[in-house]
Amino acid sequence: MLENRPSGPAGRRARWLLILSFLLLMALTTVTVSAQGTAAEPDPLQPTNETGIPDETLRLEPTILSETRSGDATNITIEIPVGADTFTASNRPATNFSTDSFLRVGFNSQVNGAQRSFVFFPMTNIPRNAVVQNATLRMFVAGFAPNNDAPMGILARFLTTSWDPNILTWNNFNPQWGAEIGVGQIPASSGWREADITGPVREWVWQLRPNNGFMLQGDESPGVGRERIFFAINANNGLHPRVVVTYQIDNVAPTVTMTPLGQWSPGTFQVRWSGQDNNGGAGIRFYDVQSRLNGGSWQNWQSQTTATSANFTGVNAGFYEFRVRATDWAGNVSAWPSNPQASTRVDTIAPNSIVNPLPQYTFSDSFTVSWSGLDPQPGSGIARYNVQVQANGGAWQPFVTDSTATSAVFSGAVIGTTYGFRVRALDFVLNVEGWSPLAEAQTFISGGDPGAEIVPFSSRVTQQPRFIVSWRGIPVPGTRIDSFDVQFRFNNGAWTPWLSSSPDPNRQFIANQGDGVYEFRVRARDNAGRISPWAAGPGNGIAVDTVAPFIVPSMWLPVVPNTN
Repeated sequence: MLENRPSGPAGRRARWLLILSFLLLMALTTVTVSAQGTAAEPDPLQPTNETGIPDETLRLEPTILSETRSGDATNITIEIPVGADTFTASNRPATNFSTDSFLRVGFNSQVNGAQRSFVFFPMTNIPRNAVVQNATLRMFVAGFAPNNDAPMGILARFLTTSWDPNILTWNNFNPQWGAEIGVGQIPASSGWREADITGPVREWVWQLRPNNGFMLQGDESPGVGRERIFFAINANNGLHPRVVVTYQIDNVAPTVTMTPLGQWSPGTFQVRWSGQDNNGGAGIRFYDVQSRLNGGSWQNWQSQTTATSANFTGVNAGFYEFRVRATDWAGNVSAWPSNPQASTRVDTIAPNSIVNPLPQYTFSDSFTVSWSGLDPQPGSGIARYNVQVQANGGAWQPFVTDSTATSAVFSGAVIGTTYGFRVRALDFVLNVEGWSPLAEAQTFISGGDPGAEIVPFSSRVTQQPRFIVSWRGIPVPGTRIDSFDVQFRFNNGAWTPWLSSSPDPNRQFIANQGDGVYEFRVRARDNAGRISPWAAGPGNGIAVDTVAPFIVPSMWLPVVPNTN
Protein backbone atom coordinates (compact mmCIF):
# COMPACT_ATOMS: atom_id res chain seq x y z
CA MET A 1 0.00 0.00 0.00
CA LEU A 2 1.24 3.47 -0.90
CA GLU A 3 1.06 6.27 1.53
CA ASN A 4 0.03 9.79 0.43
CA ARG A 5 2.42 12.37 1.75
CA PRO A 6 2.06 16.15 1.33
CA SER A 7 4.57 17.77 -0.96
CA GLY A 8 5.66 21.30 -1.60
CA PRO A 9 5.90 24.11 0.94
CA ALA A 10 2.65 23.14 2.62
CA GLY A 11 3.86 19.60 3.14
CA ARG A 12 7.14 20.74 4.57
CA ARG A 13 5.38 23.04 7.03
CA ALA A 14 3.12 20.22 8.16
CA ARG A 15 6.08 17.92 8.72
CA TRP A 16 7.91 20.57 10.80
CA LEU A 17 4.79 21.14 12.93
CA LEU A 18 4.50 17.40 13.53
CA ILE A 19 8.18 17.21 14.54
CA LEU A 20 7.82 20.18 16.96
CA SER A 21 4.70 18.66 18.52
CA PHE A 22 6.47 15.37 19.02
CA LEU A 23 9.48 17.07 20.63
CA LEU A 24 7.19 19.05 22.96
CA LEU A 25 5.35 15.88 23.95
CA MET A 26 8.65 14.15 24.67
CA ALA A 27 9.73 17.06 26.83
CA LEU A 28 6.53 17.02 28.82
CA THR A 29 6.73 13.26 29.41
CA THR A 30 10.21 13.57 30.97
CA VAL A 31 9.25 16.21 33.53
CA THR A 32 9.53 15.08 37.18
CA VAL A 33 8.53 16.82 40.43
CA SER A 34 10.17 17.39 43.78
CA ALA A 35 9.46 18.97 47.12
CA GLN A 36 11.79 20.45 49.69
CA GLY A 37 12.76 17.95 52.38
CA THR A 38 13.45 18.75 56.04
CA ALA A 39 15.01 16.84 58.89
CA ALA A 40 11.69 16.75 60.74
CA GLU A 41 9.64 15.49 57.81
CA PRO A 42 11.00 13.08 55.16
CA ASP A 43 10.73 14.40 51.61
CA PRO A 44 8.86 11.74 49.58
CA LEU A 45 10.17 13.38 46.39
CA GLN A 46 13.85 12.97 47.24
CA PRO A 47 15.14 10.33 44.77
CA THR A 48 16.50 7.16 46.25
CA ASN A 49 18.21 6.10 43.04
CA GLU A 50 19.14 7.56 39.69
CA THR A 51 15.85 6.78 37.96
CA GLY A 52 14.46 10.30 38.23
CA ILE A 53 15.77 13.84 38.60
CA PRO A 54 13.24 16.31 40.11
CA ASP A 55 12.50 19.30 37.97
CA GLU A 56 13.06 22.35 40.16
CA THR A 57 10.93 24.46 37.80
CA LEU A 58 7.80 22.60 38.99
CA ARG A 59 8.39 23.22 42.68
CA LEU A 60 5.52 25.33 44.04
CA GLU A 61 5.56 27.40 47.20
CA PRO A 62 2.67 27.87 49.65
CA THR A 63 0.66 31.06 49.27
CA ILE A 64 -0.75 33.12 52.15
CA LEU A 65 -4.32 33.89 51.12
CA SER A 66 -5.23 36.00 54.16
CA GLU A 67 -3.86 37.07 57.53
CA THR A 68 -5.84 38.87 60.22
CA ARG A 69 -4.99 39.84 63.78
CA SER A 70 -7.33 40.26 66.74
CA GLY A 71 -5.61 41.01 70.02
CA ASP A 72 -3.02 38.29 70.61
CA ALA A 73 -4.57 35.98 68.02
CA THR A 74 -3.37 35.73 64.42
CA ASN A 75 -5.59 33.95 61.88
CA ILE A 76 -3.91 32.80 58.69
CA THR A 77 -5.29 31.07 55.61
CA ILE A 78 -2.61 29.37 53.51
CA GLU A 79 -2.79 27.43 50.26
CA ILE A 80 -0.34 24.53 50.18
CA PRO A 81 0.30 23.02 46.72
CA VAL A 82 0.88 19.34 46.31
CA GLY A 83 4.48 18.44 47.04
CA ALA A 84 4.44 15.05 45.36
CA ASP A 85 1.92 13.06 43.33
CA THR A 86 1.79 10.00 41.12
CA PHE A 87 -0.33 6.94 40.44
CA THR A 88 0.17 3.22 39.86
CA ALA A 89 -1.59 0.80 37.48
CA SER A 90 -2.12 -2.93 37.92
CA ASN A 91 -1.81 -3.77 34.20
CA ARG A 92 1.43 -1.81 33.99
CA PRO A 93 2.92 -3.00 37.27
CA ALA A 94 6.50 -1.95 36.59
CA THR A 95 5.72 1.47 35.13
CA ASN A 96 6.41 4.64 37.10
CA PHE A 97 4.04 7.54 36.34
CA SER A 98 5.73 10.32 38.29
CA THR A 99 6.07 12.45 35.13
CA ASP A 100 2.45 11.97 34.05
CA SER A 101 0.19 15.03 33.89
CA PHE A 102 -2.69 13.16 35.50
CA LEU A 103 -3.65 11.28 38.65
CA ARG A 104 -5.95 8.35 37.99
CA VAL A 105 -8.22 6.28 40.23
CA GLY A 106 -10.70 3.52 39.44
CA PHE A 107 -10.36 1.01 36.59
CA ASN A 108 -9.10 1.75 33.10
CA SER A 109 -10.34 -1.11 30.92
CA GLN A 110 -8.21 -0.17 27.90
CA VAL A 111 -4.65 -0.17 29.23
CA ASN A 112 -3.97 0.48 32.90
CA GLY A 113 -6.39 -1.73 34.77
CA ALA A 114 -6.81 -0.76 38.43
CA GLN A 115 -5.33 2.65 39.29
CA ARG A 116 -4.42 4.25 42.61
CA SER A 117 -3.13 7.77 43.22
CA PHE A 118 -0.67 9.00 45.85
CA VAL A 119 -0.39 12.62 47.04
CA PHE A 120 1.70 14.45 49.61
CA PHE A 121 1.34 17.97 51.04
CA PRO A 122 4.22 19.41 53.10
CA MET A 123 3.08 21.04 56.36
CA THR A 124 6.39 22.61 57.32
CA ASN A 125 5.07 26.11 56.64
CA ILE A 126 2.48 25.79 59.41
CA PRO A 127 3.93 26.41 62.91
CA ARG A 128 3.92 23.58 65.41
CA ASN A 129 1.78 25.64 67.81
CA ALA A 130 -0.87 26.43 65.22
CA VAL A 131 -4.51 25.60 65.89
CA VAL A 132 -5.87 24.20 62.62
CA GLN A 133 -9.43 25.44 62.32
CA ASN A 134 -10.21 23.86 58.97
CA ALA A 135 -8.43 22.28 56.03
CA THR A 136 -9.89 21.61 52.57
CA LEU A 137 -8.45 19.35 49.88
CA ARG A 138 -9.06 20.68 46.33
CA MET A 139 -8.47 18.55 43.21
CA PHE A 140 -9.51 19.29 39.60
CA VAL A 141 -11.33 16.56 37.66
CA ALA A 142 -9.86 16.53 34.18
CA GLY A 143 -11.61 13.42 32.84
CA PHE A 144 -13.91 10.55 33.71
CA ALA A 145 -15.38 7.35 32.34
CA PRO A 146 -17.92 6.28 31.41
CA ASN A 147 -20.10 9.21 30.37
CA ASN A 148 -23.14 9.80 32.57
CA ASP A 149 -21.55 7.67 35.29
CA ALA A 150 -23.00 7.88 38.79
CA PRO A 151 -20.82 9.53 41.47
CA MET A 152 -17.93 7.25 42.34
CA GLY A 153 -16.81 6.83 45.93
CA ILE A 154 -13.10 7.49 46.43
CA LEU A 155 -11.48 6.21 49.60
CA ALA A 156 -8.56 8.10 51.15
CA ARG A 157 -6.08 6.20 53.33
CA PHE A 158 -3.13 7.39 55.40
CA LEU A 159 0.28 6.19 54.23
CA THR A 160 2.42 4.85 57.04
CA THR A 161 5.85 5.08 55.37
CA SER A 162 7.65 7.62 53.24
CA TRP A 163 7.72 7.12 49.46
CA ASP A 164 9.52 8.30 46.33
CA PRO A 165 7.24 9.22 43.39
CA ASN A 166 10.14 8.66 40.98
CA ILE A 167 10.26 4.92 41.65
CA LEU A 168 6.80 4.07 42.96
CA THR A 169 5.09 1.32 40.94
CA TRP A 170 2.27 -1.14 41.41
CA ASN A 171 4.78 -3.90 41.97
CA ASN A 172 6.91 -2.38 44.72
CA PHE A 173 3.87 -1.55 46.85
CA ASN A 174 5.72 1.16 48.69
CA PRO A 175 4.47 2.88 50.84
CA GLN A 176 2.31 0.81 53.14
CA TRP A 177 -1.36 1.59 53.65
CA GLY A 178 -2.71 2.93 56.90
CA ALA A 179 -6.04 3.85 58.46
CA GLU A 180 -8.93 5.16 56.43
CA ILE A 181 -9.44 8.93 56.28
CA GLY A 182 -12.83 8.92 54.59
CA VAL A 183 -14.81 8.42 51.39
CA GLY A 184 -15.82 11.19 48.99
CA GLN A 185 -18.31 10.96 46.13
CA ILE A 186 -16.91 12.31 42.83
CA PRO A 187 -19.44 12.89 40.02
CA ALA A 188 -18.70 12.31 36.33
CA SER A 189 -18.06 15.94 35.47
CA SER A 190 -15.00 18.12 35.20
CA GLY A 191 -14.10 20.90 37.66
CA TRP A 192 -12.85 21.44 41.16
CA ARG A 193 -13.82 18.95 43.86
CA GLU A 194 -13.34 19.56 47.59
CA ALA A 195 -13.07 17.39 50.69
CA ASP A 196 -12.63 18.25 54.37
CA ILE A 197 -9.32 16.92 55.73
CA THR A 198 -9.10 19.05 58.89
CA GLY A 199 -8.47 16.01 61.08
CA PRO A 200 -5.48 14.64 59.12
CA VAL A 201 -3.90 18.10 58.79
CA ARG A 202 -4.16 18.65 62.55
CA GLU A 203 -2.46 15.34 63.18
CA TRP A 204 0.35 16.19 60.77
CA VAL A 205 0.87 19.71 62.14
CA TRP A 206 0.85 18.58 65.75
CA GLN A 207 3.06 15.62 64.80
CA LEU A 208 0.60 13.09 66.14
CA ARG A 209 1.03 11.12 62.94
CA PRO A 210 3.97 11.10 60.48
CA ASN A 211 3.06 13.06 57.34
CA ASN A 212 3.53 10.60 54.50
CA GLY A 213 0.53 11.84 52.53
CA PHE A 214 -2.35 9.59 51.51
CA MET A 215 -3.57 7.21 48.84
CA LEU A 216 -6.76 7.58 46.77
CA GLN A 217 -8.58 4.42 45.73
CA GLY A 218 -11.76 4.27 43.61
CA ASP A 219 -14.00 1.57 42.17
CA GLU A 220 -11.60 -1.02 40.83
CA SER A 221 -14.25 -3.41 39.52
CA PRO A 222 -13.17 -4.45 36.00
CA GLY A 223 -16.69 -4.69 34.56
CA VAL A 224 -17.75 -1.21 33.46
CA GLY A 225 -14.40 0.50 33.76
CA ARG A 226 -15.21 3.43 36.02
CA GLU A 227 -12.47 6.05 36.22
CA ARG A 228 -11.78 9.54 37.58
CA ILE A 229 -8.81 11.55 36.30
CA PHE A 230 -7.35 14.57 38.12
CA PHE A 231 -4.69 17.03 37.01
CA ALA A 232 -1.28 16.36 38.56
CA ILE A 233 1.49 18.85 39.28
CA ASN A 234 3.17 17.83 36.01
CA ALA A 235 0.24 19.26 34.05
CA ASN A 236 1.87 22.61 34.85
CA ASN A 237 -1.43 24.37 34.25
CA GLY A 238 -2.22 25.71 37.72
CA LEU A 239 -4.90 23.05 38.30
CA HIS A 240 -2.73 20.86 40.51
CA PRO A 241 -4.03 19.44 43.86
CA ARG A 242 -3.80 21.77 46.85
CA VAL A 243 -4.86 22.09 50.48
CA VAL A 244 -6.31 25.32 51.85
CA VAL A 245 -5.68 25.56 55.60
CA THR A 246 -6.97 28.17 58.05
CA TYR A 247 -5.15 28.19 61.36
CA GLN A 248 -4.57 30.36 64.40
CA ILE A 249 -1.29 30.83 66.22
CA ASP A 250 -1.60 29.67 69.85
CA ASN A 251 1.19 30.87 72.13
CA VAL A 252 -0.84 30.81 75.34
CA ALA A 253 -0.58 27.93 77.80
CA PRO A 254 -3.75 26.49 79.36
CA THR A 255 -4.91 27.39 82.85
CA VAL A 256 -5.53 24.65 85.38
CA THR A 257 -7.27 24.25 88.73
CA MET A 258 -7.79 21.49 91.28
CA THR A 259 -10.95 20.78 93.24
CA PRO A 260 -10.24 21.50 96.93
CA LEU A 261 -9.95 18.48 99.21
CA GLY A 262 -11.39 18.21 102.68
CA GLN A 263 -9.24 18.69 105.75
CA TRP A 264 -9.36 14.92 106.22
CA SER A 265 -9.60 12.08 103.69
CA PRO A 266 -9.83 8.28 103.96
CA GLY A 267 -6.96 6.03 102.97
CA THR A 268 -8.07 6.09 99.33
CA PHE A 269 -9.67 9.26 98.01
CA GLN A 270 -10.37 10.95 94.69
CA VAL A 271 -8.33 13.90 93.43
CA ARG A 272 -9.97 16.02 90.69
CA TRP A 273 -8.55 18.68 88.40
CA SER A 274 -9.64 20.64 85.34
CA GLY A 275 -8.19 22.98 82.76
CA GLN A 276 -9.17 25.49 80.14
CA ASP A 277 -7.28 26.63 77.10
CA ASN A 278 -7.43 30.21 75.89
CA ASN A 279 -10.28 31.27 73.64
CA GLY A 280 -9.53 29.86 70.19
CA GLY A 281 -6.65 27.82 71.56
CA ALA A 282 -5.61 24.36 70.49
CA GLY A 283 -7.30 22.65 73.42
CA ILE A 284 -5.80 20.65 76.26
CA ARG A 285 -3.94 17.56 75.18
CA PHE A 286 -2.99 16.06 78.57
CA TYR A 287 -2.27 16.79 82.23
CA ASP A 288 0.61 16.07 84.59
CA VAL A 289 -0.14 15.78 88.31
CA GLN A 290 2.36 15.74 91.17
CA SER A 291 2.02 14.95 94.88
CA ARG A 292 4.15 15.33 97.96
CA LEU A 293 4.02 13.92 101.50
CA ASN A 294 4.47 16.02 104.62
CA GLY A 295 6.07 18.91 102.75
CA GLY A 296 8.72 16.78 101.04
CA SER A 297 9.82 16.83 97.42
CA TRP A 298 7.29 16.73 94.62
CA GLN A 299 6.77 13.33 92.99
CA ASN A 300 5.19 12.57 89.62
CA TRP A 301 1.85 10.86 90.15
CA GLN A 302 -0.12 11.14 86.88
CA SER A 303 1.86 11.73 83.67
CA GLN A 304 0.39 12.79 80.31
CA THR A 305 -3.08 11.72 81.31
CA THR A 306 -6.27 12.82 79.62
CA ALA A 307 -8.29 11.98 82.72
CA THR A 308 -9.49 14.72 85.07
CA SER A 309 -9.62 12.61 88.22
CA ALA A 310 -7.89 9.64 89.84
CA ASN A 311 -7.91 7.77 93.15
CA PHE A 312 -4.96 8.35 95.46
CA THR A 313 -3.96 6.04 98.33
CA GLY A 314 -2.04 7.43 101.29
CA VAL A 315 -0.81 6.39 104.73
CA ASN A 316 -2.47 7.23 108.02
CA ALA A 317 -1.77 10.73 109.36
CA GLY A 318 0.11 11.64 106.16
CA PHE A 319 -0.37 15.20 104.91
CA TYR A 320 -0.60 15.19 101.11
CA GLU A 321 -0.42 18.11 98.69
CA PHE A 322 -1.13 18.17 94.95
CA ARG A 323 -0.52 20.37 91.93
CA VAL A 324 -1.29 20.05 88.20
CA ARG A 325 -0.15 21.44 84.88
CA ALA A 326 -1.55 21.06 81.36
CA THR A 327 -0.14 20.84 77.85
CA ASP A 328 -2.25 21.91 74.87
CA TRP A 329 -2.20 20.50 71.36
CA ALA A 330 0.01 23.36 70.25
CA GLY A 331 2.69 22.29 72.73
CA ASN A 332 2.16 25.15 75.19
CA VAL A 333 2.79 23.96 78.76
CA SER A 334 1.46 25.69 81.85
CA ALA A 335 3.96 26.26 84.65
CA TRP A 336 3.88 24.22 87.84
CA PRO A 337 2.16 26.29 90.54
CA SER A 338 4.55 27.38 93.25
CA ASN A 339 1.98 26.55 95.95
CA PRO A 340 -0.09 23.37 96.31
CA GLN A 341 -3.53 23.53 94.70
CA ALA A 342 -5.15 20.93 96.97
CA SER A 343 -4.17 19.30 100.26
CA THR A 344 -5.54 16.87 102.82
CA ARG A 345 -4.53 14.66 105.74
CA VAL A 346 -5.24 10.93 105.63
CA ASP A 347 -7.15 9.11 108.36
CA THR A 348 -7.29 5.32 107.98
CA ILE A 349 -8.06 4.25 111.57
CA ALA A 350 -11.64 3.75 112.72
CA PRO A 351 -12.81 5.27 116.01
CA ASN A 352 -13.60 3.29 119.17
CA SER A 353 -16.90 3.41 121.04
CA ILE A 354 -18.70 1.57 123.82
CA VAL A 355 -22.07 1.52 125.55
CA ASN A 356 -21.81 2.77 129.12
CA PRO A 357 -22.72 0.22 131.83
CA LEU A 358 -26.40 -0.32 132.71
CA PRO A 359 -27.76 -1.51 136.07
CA GLN A 360 -28.29 -5.21 136.37
CA TYR A 361 -31.99 -4.62 136.99
CA THR A 362 -34.27 -1.90 135.68
CA PHE A 363 -37.70 -1.28 137.22
CA SER A 364 -39.26 0.78 134.47
CA ASP A 365 -40.43 0.18 130.94
CA SER A 366 -38.27 3.10 129.75
CA PHE A 367 -34.72 3.93 130.66
CA THR A 368 -31.74 5.88 129.32
CA VAL A 369 -28.93 4.21 127.40
CA SER A 370 -25.69 6.17 126.92
CA TRP A 371 -22.47 5.60 125.04
CA SER A 372 -19.15 7.28 124.32
CA GLY A 373 -16.41 7.15 121.69
CA LEU A 374 -12.87 8.23 120.90
CA ASP A 375 -11.11 8.71 117.55
CA PRO A 376 -7.37 7.95 117.75
CA GLN A 377 -5.29 11.09 117.23
CA PRO A 378 -4.52 12.51 114.84
CA GLY A 379 -7.94 11.68 113.49
CA SER A 380 -10.85 13.30 111.74
CA GLY A 381 -13.14 12.88 114.76
CA ILE A 382 -16.36 10.97 115.35
CA ALA A 383 -19.11 12.02 113.00
CA ARG A 384 -22.00 9.80 114.15
CA TYR A 385 -23.04 6.68 116.01
CA ASN A 386 -25.24 3.68 115.35
CA VAL A 387 -26.68 1.70 118.28
CA GLN A 388 -28.39 -1.68 118.19
CA VAL A 389 -30.49 -3.57 120.74
CA GLN A 390 -31.34 -7.22 121.30
CA ALA A 391 -33.89 -8.91 123.55
CA ASN A 392 -32.93 -12.05 125.48
CA GLY A 393 -29.91 -12.64 123.23
CA GLY A 394 -31.95 -12.59 120.02
CA ALA A 395 -31.34 -10.83 116.72
CA TRP A 396 -29.89 -7.34 116.75
CA GLN A 397 -32.25 -4.52 115.79
CA PRO A 398 -31.57 -0.81 115.09
CA PHE A 399 -32.05 1.47 118.08
CA VAL A 400 -30.25 4.70 117.14
CA THR A 401 -29.18 5.35 113.53
CA ASP A 402 -26.63 7.88 112.26
CA SER A 403 -26.86 10.14 115.29
CA THR A 404 -24.43 12.56 116.87
CA ALA A 405 -26.15 12.06 120.24
CA THR A 406 -24.47 10.05 122.99
CA SER A 407 -27.64 8.93 124.81
CA ALA A 408 -31.23 7.98 124.08
CA VAL A 409 -34.28 6.75 126.00
CA PHE A 410 -35.29 3.16 125.36
CA SER A 411 -39.05 2.71 125.74
CA GLY A 412 -41.48 -0.17 125.71
CA ALA A 413 -39.40 -2.55 127.79
CA VAL A 414 -41.15 -5.74 128.80
CA ILE A 415 -40.93 -7.07 132.36
CA GLY A 416 -38.84 -10.21 132.60
CA THR A 417 -36.77 -9.38 129.52
CA THR A 418 -33.02 -8.83 129.33
CA TYR A 419 -32.04 -6.07 126.88
CA GLY A 420 -28.52 -5.83 125.45
CA PHE A 421 -26.97 -2.90 123.57
CA ARG A 422 -23.95 -2.33 121.33
CA VAL A 423 -22.62 0.73 119.49
CA ARG A 424 -20.27 1.53 116.63
CA ALA A 425 -18.90 4.90 115.48
CA LEU A 426 -18.03 6.42 112.12
CA ASP A 427 -15.52 9.21 111.70
CA PHE A 428 -15.72 12.11 109.27
CA VAL A 429 -13.97 10.20 106.48
CA LEU A 430 -16.31 7.20 107.00
CA ASN A 431 -13.88 4.87 108.71
CA VAL A 432 -16.23 2.63 110.69
CA GLU A 433 -15.44 0.26 113.52
CA GLY A 434 -16.81 -3.27 113.55
CA TRP A 435 -19.75 -4.34 115.67
CA SER A 436 -18.99 -6.11 118.92
CA PRO A 437 -20.22 -9.72 118.72
CA LEU A 438 -21.60 -9.45 122.29
CA ALA A 439 -23.70 -6.89 124.09
CA GLU A 440 -21.56 -4.15 125.59
CA ALA A 441 -24.17 -3.38 128.26
CA GLN A 442 -27.39 -5.09 129.32
CA THR A 443 -30.14 -4.89 131.93
CA PHE A 444 -33.00 -7.08 133.17
CA ILE A 445 -36.44 -5.49 133.38
CA SER A 446 -37.81 -6.25 136.83
CA GLY A 447 -41.42 -5.36 137.76
CA GLY A 448 -44.35 -5.89 140.13
CA ASP A 449 -44.75 -5.42 143.89
CA PRO A 450 -42.79 -7.27 146.57
CA GLY A 451 -44.44 -9.97 148.71
CA ALA A 452 -44.54 -10.58 152.50
CA GLU A 453 -45.91 -13.15 154.95
CA ILE A 454 -45.98 -14.05 158.63
CA VAL A 455 -43.74 -16.95 159.50
CA PRO A 456 -45.97 -19.71 160.99
CA PHE A 457 -45.78 -20.09 164.78
CA SER A 458 -44.09 -23.29 165.89
CA SER A 459 -46.93 -23.81 168.40
CA ARG A 460 -50.48 -22.65 168.12
CA VAL A 461 -50.88 -22.12 171.88
CA THR A 462 -48.67 -20.32 174.36
CA GLN A 463 -48.99 -19.86 178.11
CA GLN A 464 -46.67 -16.85 177.99
CA PRO A 465 -47.92 -13.28 177.56
CA ARG A 466 -44.75 -12.51 175.63
CA PHE A 467 -43.73 -14.34 172.47
CA ILE A 468 -41.77 -13.76 169.24
CA VAL A 469 -43.55 -12.92 165.99
CA SER A 470 -41.50 -13.41 162.76
CA TRP A 471 -42.16 -12.35 159.16
CA ARG A 472 -40.34 -12.30 155.88
CA GLY A 473 -40.38 -10.32 152.63
CA ILE A 474 -40.30 -11.57 149.04
CA PRO A 475 -38.50 -9.01 146.81
CA VAL A 476 -38.83 -8.86 143.06
CA PRO A 477 -35.54 -9.44 141.14
CA GLY A 478 -33.12 -6.62 141.50
CA THR A 479 -34.64 -5.20 144.67
CA ARG A 480 -34.30 -5.63 148.42
CA ILE A 481 -36.80 -5.35 151.25
CA ASP A 482 -36.07 -2.26 153.30
CA SER A 483 -38.85 -2.28 155.94
CA PHE A 484 -42.08 -3.85 157.14
CA ASP A 485 -45.41 -2.73 158.55
CA VAL A 486 -47.04 -5.20 160.97
CA GLN A 487 -50.59 -5.23 162.38
CA PHE A 488 -52.45 -7.52 164.80
CA ARG A 489 -55.98 -8.14 165.93
CA PHE A 490 -57.48 -9.81 169.02
CA ASN A 491 -60.28 -12.34 168.77
CA ASN A 492 -61.20 -11.32 165.22
CA GLY A 493 -61.42 -7.69 166.10
CA ALA A 494 -60.18 -4.78 164.09
CA TRP A 495 -56.66 -4.70 162.80
CA THR A 496 -54.40 -2.60 164.96
CA PRO A 497 -51.01 -1.14 163.90
CA TRP A 498 -48.16 -2.63 165.79
CA LEU A 499 -44.92 -1.83 163.88
CA SER A 500 -44.31 0.75 161.16
CA SER A 501 -41.32 0.83 158.76
CA SER A 502 -39.45 -1.65 160.84
CA PRO A 503 -36.32 -3.10 159.27
CA ASP A 504 -36.48 -6.11 161.61
CA PRO A 505 -37.75 -9.52 160.50
CA ASN A 506 -39.14 -10.33 164.01
CA ARG A 507 -40.08 -8.69 167.26
CA GLN A 508 -41.35 -9.71 170.74
CA PHE A 509 -45.06 -9.17 171.13
CA ILE A 510 -46.76 -8.48 174.54
CA ALA A 511 -50.33 -9.75 174.77
CA ASN A 512 -51.70 -6.79 176.75
CA GLN A 513 -55.34 -7.67 175.99
CA GLY A 514 -55.18 -10.86 177.97
CA ASP A 515 -55.91 -14.41 177.00
CA GLY A 516 -57.36 -14.96 173.57
CA VAL A 517 -56.42 -15.45 169.92
CA TYR A 518 -53.94 -13.00 168.41
CA GLU A 519 -53.51 -12.81 164.60
CA PHE A 520 -50.85 -10.94 162.65
CA ARG A 521 -50.42 -9.62 159.14
CA VAL A 522 -47.47 -7.87 157.39
CA ARG A 523 -46.61 -5.84 154.33
CA ALA A 524 -43.14 -5.18 152.88
CA ARG A 525 -41.59 -2.05 151.36
CA ASP A 526 -38.67 -2.46 148.89
CA ASN A 527 -35.85 -0.11 147.95
CA ALA A 528 -37.82 1.05 144.90
CA GLY A 529 -40.55 2.32 147.23
CA ARG A 530 -43.08 -0.27 146.18
CA ILE A 531 -45.27 -1.80 148.92
CA SER A 532 -46.71 -5.26 148.95
CA PRO A 533 -50.34 -5.89 149.88
CA TRP A 534 -51.17 -6.95 153.43
CA ALA A 535 -50.56 -10.66 153.86
CA ALA A 536 -50.83 -13.07 156.74
CA GLY A 537 -50.02 -16.50 155.53
CA PRO A 538 -50.89 -19.86 157.08
CA GLY A 539 -50.21 -20.13 160.80
CA ASN A 540 -50.35 -16.42 161.45
CA GLY A 541 -52.43 -16.80 164.60
CA ILE A 542 -51.65 -17.97 168.14
CA ALA A 543 -53.79 -18.59 171.23
CA VAL A 544 -52.60 -17.05 174.51
CA ASP A 545 -53.66 -19.00 177.62
CA THR A 546 -51.98 -17.75 180.79
CA VAL A 547 -54.70 -18.72 183.37
CA ALA A 548 -55.48 -22.37 184.40
CA PRO A 549 -57.07 -24.55 183.43
CA PHE A 550 -54.86 -24.53 180.37
CA ILE A 551 -55.87 -25.49 176.93
CA VAL A 552 -54.50 -28.88 175.90
CA PRO A 553 -54.79 -29.45 172.14
CA SER A 554 -55.92 -32.93 171.19
CA MET A 555 -55.60 -32.41 167.46
CA TRP A 556 -54.58 -29.59 165.18
CA LEU A 557 -56.98 -28.09 162.69
CA PRO A 558 -56.00 -25.59 160.08
CA VAL A 559 -56.64 -22.03 161.04
CA VAL A 560 -58.34 -20.03 158.34
CA PRO A 561 -57.40 -16.44 158.99
CA ASN A 562 -59.83 -13.66 158.50
CA THR A 563 -57.83 -10.94 156.85
CA ASN A 564 -60.62 -8.48 156.72
